[in-house]
Amino acid sequence: MTTTIDSNSNKRLLQLEGAYNVRDIGGYATTEGLSVQKGRFLRADGLHRLTDDDQDAIVGIGVRTVIDLRHAHELAQKRNVFNGSERANYYNISLINPATSTNMNIRSLGDMYVNMLDECGHLLREVFERMAEAEGDGVLFHCAAGKDRTGVVAALLLDLAGVERSVIVADYAETEVNLAPIMDELRKDRPEQIPAEMYELFLGSAPSNMEMMLDHLHGSFGGAESYFAKIGLSDGQVAALKRMLLQP
Repeated sequence: MTTTIDSNSNKRLLQLEGAYNVRDIGGYATTEGLSVQKGRFLRADGLHRLTDDDQDAIVGIGVRTVIDLRHAHELAQKRNVFNGSERANYYNISLINPATSTNMNIRSLGDMYVNMLDECGHLLREVFERMAEAEGDGVLFHCAAGKDRTGVVAALLLDLAGVERSVIVADYAETEVNLAPIMDELRKDRPEQIPAEMYELFLGSAPSNMEMMLDHLHGSFGGAESYFAKIGLSDGQVAALKRMLLQP
């Protein structure tokens, strides 16, 4: 399968000084002939270096809720600029960190994403509950690179909206292009217990990883909407997410 970056990707990417992978997941067409709303959900890499102008840009497009998916060590090392800010509601919901997993059965990012669906449902439920509560405002969700934990959340939203599989995969793969300027910096964050060659695989965003996750999502759960029911989201919460994604 050949995955190409959508020609409108630059329109979704926010040009910021302190982050490289902040982008709107709106604008994608759905299989029902609709379009994902712009300005409702943004995916992002780390926000610790955002300038005042960067923050103005994010708040200026309507973001009022920021969901930080990183774990405690990451929070301590690189503080989110919206943590404690009066400009947005900030929540930390710590999903697993792909680069530091000790599960010997996980040999690829695809394995990690499958494991996240199977083992982190209670945490993912909290993420989407917070999103549903924010109906009417924009929501930004992020991790360190905006690729793995963020990528799973973005894929679930786009699948719920009815976006085609190939588009979801391409949205995931775009991260590798956007983060090229800071890859050397990301390499410096490699934990000592992770071999360099393995860490390189964790830094990438090969389409096969997201394809594996989507295969599991549909093969084991029947898609995002059924998965949300499985992890405990109410019908009303799922309906709110759909309105945020699809209603004009």
